[in-house]
Amino acid sequence: MSVAQNLASDRSVSGTSHLCICTGRVQETHNVFTLVFERIDRQTFNFLPGQFVTIRFSWDGRIFSRVFTIASPPTRPERISLTIKAATDGEATRILHGHFHEGCGVEISEAIGEFTLHGRAVEKALFLCAGSGITPLMSMVRTLHDLGEELDLCLIQCSRTPSDVLFGQELAMLSRSMPKMRVETFCSRPSDLNSNRPGRLNKSQLALLVPDVSDRTAFVCGPTGFMAVMRGHLLELGIPADRIFEEAFGPRPATTSKTSAGEKAVVSFERSGFHVEADEDTTILNCAETAGIHIETACQMGLCGTCKVKLTRGEVDMSDMGGLSEVDCQDGFILACCSRPRGHVTVDL
Repeated sequence: MSVAQNLASDRSVSGTSHLCICTGRVQETHNVFTLVFERIDRQTFNFLPGQFVTIRFSWDGRIFSRVFTIASPPTRPERISLTIKAATDGEATRILHGHFHEGCGVEISEAIGEFTLHGRAVEKALFLCAGSGITPLMSMVRTLHDLGEELDLCLIQCSRTPSDVLFGQELAMLSRSMPKMRVETFCSRPSDLNSNRPGRLNKSQLALLVPDVSDRTAFVCGPTGFMAVMRGHLLELGIPADRIFEEAFGPRPATTSKTSAGEKAVVSFERSGFHVEADEDTTILNCAETAGIHIETACQMGLCGTCKVKLTRGEVDMSDMGGLSEVDCQDGFILACCSRPRGHVTVDL
C-alpha cells in the first residue's frame, strides 16, 4: 500500500492539528531516522525548543497517533524534523521507518511541553541523555547556536555502541563554534577502534567530568530507568530537585495505593455494555482493547492527553505526566493509558 495519500481520515482533532507533508528523510543510524515536514498551507510552525507534537497518519485502513519530540530549532520555523527510533515492538514507528518517504502526509498537532530552556534563568546547564532522548536537547543546542547565545553547557550522550551515537558529527561541528559547550559520549558496548569512554556513566564519572555539577541546571531525557539512575546521581552530587528537569520516554510508575487484597478490579464500559476484569498492572486502555473498544492514543505515558476518557464511577491509580488540565481532572476525566482501576470502575465509553 502506498502512503503518498495517507492523511488521517478521522478529523476529530483537526482544529488543533495541521496537514503536513514529508519533504525529507535522513537515516541517522540503522534504526533511527529523521523525517522533515512542512505545512501544506505554507505557514510556519510555532514551538519552543524541547517541545513535542502528536502526529497522526493512516495505514492499511487504520489510524495511528504517536508523540515525538521536535529535533529542529524554532529559529527555522518553515519546517520541523522528528528523529524517530524504529522500536522492535513499535508498530507505528516500524511503518514510518519502512514506508514513509517524501510526499507522505500526516496531521501534526500544536507543540506542547515544559521541557525547555525557554523562560528559565540558567547560567550553567548539564544535558544528560540516552538513545533518542537526545532529540529535545538537540533542538535546544541548535537554537542556542542559531541565536549566538553563549551558555556554559556540558552535554553527555549515552548509547549502546558507537554506531548508535546520534548527531555525533554535527555536535562536534557545533562545539567548535560554541566554545562554552562541551560534548561527551559514553558507550556501554564500545568497539576496539572507538575513542569514546567505555561503560555506563556512573556517579563517580559524572562528578569527574563535571566538577561543578552542583552549580548546574540539569535537563535529563531518555528511558525511565536511565532517568531514575541519573536523577539519583544528580541529587547525591548536590543539584537541588527543583533544578532537575526531565522528559521521559516511557510511563512513570504509579505511586498511589493498589487494589485491596482479594478485591477484583472490574472496568465497565457504560455505553458499550462490556465488563472486563483487570489485575493491578492492567490499564483502562488495556481493558478497552480487550473489549474491542477503540480509544485514540499516542504517547502512552500520560503526557499528550490524547486518550482522555471520563470516569463516571470508582477510583483509579493514574501515573500521568501532566496530560490533563485541572479542569479536566475536576470534570472526572482520566488518561486511559496510565490509569489502573481500583475495584469496580465505570468509564463513559
